[in-house]
Amino acid sequence: MSNTIFVALYLIVLVRGQEEYIVSNFIEIDQTRSSPLESDTYLMADKIQQYVDEKVDVKVYYESLCPGCRVFDSAILAPTIERLNQYLNINIYPYGKAKTIEKNGKYEFICQHGPEECYGNKLHACAIDVIGNITIAVMYNSCMMDLDQKNHGSDDLAADACGNKFDIDSSPIKRCAKGDRGDELLKKYGDESKKANYLFVPYILVNGKESSIYAFILDVCNAFINPPPHCVNAFYSVTSV
Repeated sequence: MSNTIFVALYLIVLVRGQEEYIVSNFIEIDQTRSSPLESDTYLMADKIQQYVDEKVDVKVYYESLCPGCRVFDSAILAPTIERLNQYLNINIYPYGKAKTIEKNGKYEFICQHGPEECYGNKLHACAIDVIGNITIAVMYNSCMMDLDQKNHGSDDLAADACGNKFDIDSSPIKRCAKGDRGDELLKKYGDESKKANYLFVPYILVNGKESSIYAFILDVCNAFINPPPHCVNAFYSVTSV
C-alpha cells in the first residue's frame, strides 16, 4: 500500500432552487514519518505566525430585504465569518440600490424594497455602530436576514430575536434606527456605496477583486498566500435554505 493517501474535503453550499454546488479539494498527506522533526516544529511556528499576520480584505455591499442578499448573508457569509474572522478585515455596507435625498438638512431614503427595507438597512447600520465589534455585528445582521425570520426579517421582531440569540440588547439598536443617528449612518453607507459604483447586490469584493455568491469562500481562501487551517482542512456544510 502506498505511504501517501488522499483525503477528500468537500464544500457544500445549498441555495434556493435546490441547486447543489460542491467544490472538492484534495490534500496529500505524507505518512512516512511517525513523529515530527525539529525542523517541522520551526516550520509550523512560522506558519502560525503567518496566519496571524496575513489578512484578507472582504467588503460586502447589500440591502436588507434583497432575496439574494438574504441567502448570501445568512447561509454563506455568516458561516465563513464565524470560522475565518481572525484572518479577515471585514466591512459591510447596508445600503444597496437605495437613493438618498437631502431636504432642509434632513435625509430621506428611497429603497428598492420600500420603506421597510430602508428601516431594515438602518437597523443593520445601527447594529454595526452600537455593537462595536464587526464580527458580532455581521453575525447579528445575518441573523436578522435569515430566511426563517417572520415577515421579511430585518425588522423589530428580528432585531429582538437575534438580540436574544446573541445576548445583545436590541433596544439601543432600534432607538438608533428610528432616530437621526440612523439617518446619518445610512447616509454614510450610501456615500461609501456610491464609491464602489456597483450595478447589483450583493456586491462582494475580496482584496479589491469582484467575487460572487458561489465563488466567495474559494475566492477568500485563494486570496491567502498561506491559507489558514479552515481553508485547508475544514469541512463547510451550509444548510439548505
